[in-house]
Order: sequence, then C-alpha cells, then structure tokens
Amino acid sequence: MALKKPKLELQVSTLWDYPSQHYGDEEQGSQRYRGATPSYVIWNVVTRFSEPKAKVLDRSYDGGTTLDVCRDTGREGIGFDLVAQRPDIKVADARSLPLKNNAVDLIFMDPPCADNLEYSDDPRCIGKLKADGRYQKAMRNVLG
Repeated sequence: MALKKPKLELQVSTLWDYPSQHYGDEEQGSQRYRGATPSYVIWNVVTRFSEPKAKVLDRSYDGGTTLDVCRDTGREGIGFDLVAQRPDIKVADARSLPLKNNAVDLIFMDPPCADNLEYSDDPRCIGKLKADGRYQKAMRNVLG
C-alpha cells in the first residue's frame, strides 16, 4: 500500500514537519540535484511571507524547486545559478545578480553548505569553498 502525502498546512511553530521531499502528485524540482530543499519547506515560506503574484527570488538555485512551488502557488519565481539545469533558470553568480534594487518581493535561499557536497564542476561555485573564512566571505557577498 502506497503512503498518501498529507494535506498541505502552514506550520505554526518553528519546528516544521515535512514528511516527504515533494507535496501533491507531482515532483517539485529535480531529484537529480544534490542538496535540494524539500518543497514542503519552500511552500511554507512562500505561502506565509508572500501574496499570490509576488516575485520570489531564489539566488542560489537548487534544481528548480522554488520555481515549481511559485508556479503552484501563483507567484512569479525568479531563479539564478552558475550552471542552469533548466531553461527557466537564468545563469548568474549569486554574489552579483543582474537585478535592480526592490525588484522582488521575497528572497528564498538555502545556500550551499561549503564544500560538504559536490554541487557543480564550475570553479566559481560557492559550494567548493572550505569553511575557513573563504566560504563565509563569499556568503557575505551574496547577502550584501
């Protein structure tokens, strides 16, 4: 007997339960992408902190999950990555995005965790940096 995914409900505490990677009958994002954020988590953030039609930015992309959640919830997802894995992801470095100030309503970001996973072959990938100060400096540029 296949397990049924639970109904989507906003989590009301700081301890969120996400019983599977994806909600509903479809997949959000790509299972091939290592380190993907569970779509339940993105759904909670996007639903709680933005309105339908809002522009939601994911500046360090994870295989399309945020774009798919935005599509499902009536938001406009904008995603960037050094190596675009889908045509709706734009190519850019998270440290220097081609966006004007106030161009988005919400930023969702689950950054790479230094060099603990192999995210990309691109030598500019923040996920290749060791947490010896270089990673922290790069992340300050992302957040700056």
